[in-house]
Amino acid sequence: MKMRIFALAFSLGFVFFFSFAVFYVLGFSKTKPEEASFEEEIEAVFLEEDSAVFLLIYDGERDFGPFTLICFDAKTGRIPVFSFSKKAALDYGGVSVSSGALFESVSPEVFAGTVETNLGIELSGYFIWNRKSCEEIISGAGTFDYVLPETVCYSTENSYVNLLSGVQNMNGKKICDIISCPYFSEGERCDITSRLIAAFFNRRIKRFLPESRVYSLVFNYTETDVSAFDKERYSKLIEVLSNSGESLSGHITNDTEKDPNTGLLYFSDSTKERVKKYFGG
Repeated sequence: MKMRIFALAFSLGFVFFFSFAVFYVLGFSKTKPEEASFEEEIEAVFLEEDSAVFLLIYDGERDFGPFTLICFDAKTGRIPVFSFSKKAALDYGGVSVSSGALFESVSPEVFAGTVETNLGIELSGYFIWNRKSCEEIISGAGTFDYVLPETVCYSTENSYVNLLSGVQNMNGKKICDIISCPYFSEGERCDITSRLIAAFFNRRIKRFLPESRVYSLVFNYTETDVSAFDKERYSKLIEVLSNSGESLSGHITNDTEKDPNTGLLYFSDSTKERVKKYFGG
């Protein structure tokens, strides 16, 4: 009998102390949670990233430009687009030089850094595109309709361009033909470049999701400083923007003042304010 009582008491005591130990361990784990894994930490960075500004550099057959800022702004669900001329003045080492001349004389990284300093913004990277890359990307993403405000007709040594005003189904060749039109003023060239890029993203942003073929085409057919890690980060922005609706992209007006002596185009104060508002973060 005594042995039974002893065994029962021992069992009850063991259960009591075991339960207390479990309670203590669970309570301690709640006050001091495990550290997040590396993957969880990266995911937190993705979610905190709500905008990215890129510099698009058009490499034409004869020269560079226009240069375009594009912001993937998941915070507002918008993609503002701003283009500036190869004749736009940039301060480099205390001297005003044209954007085109500066780009040809320094590395793309130095040029991008100069644009950041002059416009008071922070770039996430640059992409250098040309006729070939434009044709490949638009071919992969799909053509889109654009209302051409006036007829674009001219000839070069190698081709004849004749695009009538009105609705045009835009492919990569047509885009580059319009941007390269020789009778456009620098202001007109910048304006229509921004409008074309904005129209394209309004209709084709969903084609840039990471699993799509277009996403890889961008990195295969452009020169860029965006790393593999950055590509994964910015894919989150594209996912958000692709669900923002049809009209999410628009061009930002660029007003400039021309120096009669040098021919350089200086950004107006109102233009600088707009750039900081839409691209300053």
